[in-house]
This record gives sequence, C-alpha cells and structure tokens, in this order.
Amino acid sequence: MANLHIVGAGAIGLSLANALAYHHHTTLLVRRGYNTPFSFYNGQKTHSIPVKHINMNALQKDILAIQNCFICVKAYQLQSAFKSVLPYLTAHANVFISHNGMSELNEFEQHLGADQGLFFVSTSMGGLKINDTTVQETGAGETYVGACNKVALERLAHNYSTFFSSHIPHSKTHHNIEQLRWQKLLVNVAINPLSAIHQIKNGQLRQPKYASTILQLLNEACAVARADKVHLELSEALANAYQVMTLTQNNSSSMAQDVFHNRETEIDAICGYITRRGVHHGIHTPYNRSMLEQLLKSHS
Repeated sequence: MANLHIVGAGAIGLSLANALAYHHHTTLLVRRGYNTPFSFYNGQKTHSIPVKHINMNALQKDILAIQNCFICVKAYQLQSAFKSVLPYLTAHANVFISHNGMSELNEFEQHLGADQGLFFVSTSMGGLKINDTTVQETGAGETYVGACNKVALERLAHNYSTFFSSHIPHSKTHHNIEQLRWQKLLVNVAINPLSAIHQIKNGQLRQPKYASTILQLLNEACAVARADKVHLELSEALANAYQVMTLTQNNSSSMAQDVFHNRETEIDAICGYITRRGVHHGIHTPYNRSMLEQLLKSHS
C-alpha cells in the first residue's frame, strides 16, 4: 500500500478518496476542520470513506512527508494549493493535478525537483456533494492520466498500475498531455457554461435547441487550438462532447453547481482561456466571450 494525500474535499477529491482509500493509506488535506466522517453515496447506500484528514492551516511546524499528491481543486485555487504542499513533497514525489479548464503547467513544473514527477489527470467521473462531507456518485465517466515532465513519463506505467487501472473504472494512460488537456478543455467549453446558465443536467444539452451554440463554441475553440499548434478536428470535438453528455447525462456539471450555490466558477480558465488565446492570435471568439461575460456577471 502506498501513502497518498489528496488536496481538496470536493466532489472529485472525495470520489478519488473513495476509489483509492481501500487500497492505499489516504489522507485528505483540507483548509478547515470537519466534525463528521467523509462519506460516499452510491445511490443505494452510504458508507464512510476510510480516510484521515489534516487541516493545512494548522500544520505549522508539524512534519508532513508527501510522496503521492493528488491536487483536486478549482482552477483558480490551483496555484495556492500547489504552493501549500510544495514544502512537504519528498525528493521523489509524484504530483497529480486535476481541474477543469486550462492552466500553465510549466509554472508548476519549474518549482519541482529533478526527481519529482508531474502528472495531469483528466476525468469526467460524476460526483455531487450532497452535504459538507458526502459525495454522491452520479456517473462513471472516463479518466485519463498523462505525464507532464520526463520523470513522470518514466513512472507513468507504474503509477497507472498502482493508482488507476484496477481502482478507477474506465481509466487509461494518455501519451500526449497537451492534446489531452485541450480535449478536456473543449468538453468543458461545450458543457459547463450552458449547463450553468440554464441550470440543466449534462444530458439535457443534447436537445437540438443547444446544438448551434455548442457548434459555434467548439468551432472557435478548435481554431484557437490550431493556432496554438494543437490539431483538433471540430467533428471529433463534437463527438467527444456529446459522448461525455451521454455518459454523464444525469450529472450536474461542477459549474452548474457553483452557479446554483452562488460560488465563483472556473469560467475564466475555460471560455476565458479561449478568449484570451483568441485575442493573442487575432481570432474572433464571440460565443466564448459571451459565455465568459454572462457567467462573470452572474457572480458579480
């Protein structure tokens, strides 16, 4: 059994904890105290997740050695979360980052040591926080893990076998991390803003009335991707998005949940990223800009 730490007690963090805690010594790293056990509800019954949790704000001088770290936070929380765990990483640590949208991973890679591996995890596994400490399974989805630096590439097969292959359903390795991240971004572009604005579940986006907007959002995103030297076919992006809508048809996207609870969204790392890269390349992105502005306004 390996020792692993998961940063974040959101839907994805708790879903990963539930998948891994029965096979590895698992600790949640959180920002506050919790008085009740963390739990997982599969639609029929609820069970406690066998994890410990540590309040990062209360660590002070305590010694914490992190060998395998899963950072599962919102895009706008990523930098702060990474800085919080960096001093505690062992010399040969593995860091797995998972979030919606796009971040500049090279900013994190440059802070890692020569023998520390950086991975990105793209997942559409469905989870809904039904209370402060309980996540409900709402769909399996697919999970991909890819390497972001040379050390991670050397360890990819081993870590996939250790943490993913037999513990997380529908999981695979991916050997082109930039392609993987763009593919995930385009799925986010197609699903998250519309599901958030209209407060509908993912599967409802398959209705014909949303088809034109989804097509335009992805057409803009594919043009920006090509300008960034990432080749993505519009037809493939559409097929991927609609496949995720089908696999997670009963899920409420994380952005839809954030809007419902009047929380900050990740729209700046999704449609905002497409908009900014569009400006950089001189590509007009009115549909992505519209989604960005609507969701930023809704939280102001």
